[in-house]
Amino acid sequence: MQLKYPTFPTKMTIQQAQDLVHTQVMVAEDYQETLKKIENRDTFDEFDRIIQFPYTVPVIEEKTEEELARQAAKKEENARRLREAAARSRLEKLVAREQEHEAFTELKNSKAIMTKKDWMARLKEAGFKDEMDLDDTIKTIEDAIQRARNKELGIDENEEKEPPVTTLIDIPDDQLSEAERKEKRKQKLMKANYDARQRAKKAKEEAKAQEEEQARLEEEKRLRDPEKWVEEIKEKRQAVVDRIRKRRRLAMELADRRSRASQLRMRSIANLASDTPSPKRRRRGQEEDTFGADDEDWSIYREISREDESDEEEEDMSMLNHYESMLLQYDPDFLPEHSYEATSSPTNTLMHLLARGKYPPYDPTDLGQMHQLHVNIERVRVGEVLFQPSIVGLDQAGLIETMHEVVKSFSPVKSKQVVKNIFITGGFSSLPGLSNRISTSLRSILPVGTTFEVKRAKDPLLDAWKGAALFARNKDYGKYAVSRQEYEEYGGEYIKEHGLGNVFR
Repeated sequence: MQLKYPTFPTKMTIQQAQDLVHTQVMVAEDYQETLKKIENRDTFDEFDRIIQFPYTVPVIEEKTEEELARQAAKKEENARRLREAAARSRLEKLVAREQEHEAFTELKNSKAIMTKKDWMARLKEAGFKDEMDLDDTIKTIEDAIQRARNKELGIDENEEKEPPVTTLIDIPDDQLSEAERKEKRKQKLMKANYDARQRAKKAKEEAKAQEEEQARLEEEKRLRDPEKWVEEIKEKRQAVVDRIRKRRRLAMELADRRSRASQLRMRSIANLASDTPSPKRRRRGQEEDTFGADDEDWSIYREISREDESDEEEEDMSMLNHYESMLLQYDPDFLPEHSYEATSSPTNTLMHLLARGKYPPYDPTDLGQMHQLHVNIERVRVGEVLFQPSIVGLDQAGLIETMHEVVKSFSPVKSKQVVKNIFITGGFSSLPGLSNRISTSLRSILPVGTTFEVKRAKDPLLDAWKGAALFARNKDYGKYAVSRQEYEEYGGEYIKEHGLGNVFR
């Protein structure tokens, strides 16, 4: 449980762990089948048990209605001040732009009353390279002022713009002055941008019309045969899901230095970068390519192997959302929890299910849930250690293999008498299902027709102690007990032989 909940806020004591073993652990009659039931969300609740540890609820100071109203009024007042500050800031910027526009317009108009030399000097002093730079700045400020005013008035800025002026485009350059040729180039750029916007708009309208037509045909197909249509949509959705999973699985393999996919790609990159590409099969005696043998090569590979598959991923996700929206609308069996996003969520993984269960819904802010243990798979794994010690890393035989070896040590006639009365005792013998599991397992390894019976002690926890107590009250106990002198002479592992011992003969 400490490995399952590494950040559990309370430390589990040995006594609490023992109590969980005695009250929650069971022995599965069929271990593999039980694991499948635990993995299945429909049958998971049969095995999940919630253990609530104590915790202290933090004291939350409750506010009166007057305090809440005062707090709400204060919040609204702060919001109003922010809105007023934002409006004031926008107004100040608009006034500053209008003042700049007025100053730059006055500078442009002063050209008519000043000599060209004085006006150019004033223009340079204002920070402009030439008259065209001034015109561009005035146009930019006018556009910013217009946008600000449109925003205040609620006018849509995406309305269709008028075509640009193209009066100089068709006139030859030799008939134009230097300023007019610059204006002609500007008009060409403006016209090219306008034509590009028109083409994009037309393509968008055509795509929209095509989507509407495809939606109409899809709707007709759905109305003709709804069941077949739903099955086709499911198949298309599954194909997209498989494609997304395959792409992500390949990306994970390429990120693994030891995977075959990354090694093949690294070899191909090295071959392409080589001045003398090597053949697919290396000849005897030919020097082997060592690209990828050190960390620097791997760093280079990681840099150049980052393919940009965002477009394909985005297109597939768009198609997947489209298919799932149609299934949610027309297929009653397809629920939101069946969507790809829901099934791919970390909260739907088996590890999250085992750690947090199905109920209550996981809430990381819930202090009570943070002090809960979900005991589910541990209920069968702990008992299974008796039969498969390798689960906890022990390289030794399990209970059934040990019993089989004991039975085989007797003759065939004697072994049939031995298995007729199998007696189990001790604390673990009280686990639910242990007797049935031993019976089922023995039946699979004993000869056909062998009769046997598994009995459990009436008091498994204390029967061993009671037997030792009776043995200690026997008058011959002194013959078998180890004296202090014998203990000091032979050590703690010395045991005298007696009729109830298990000395190997």
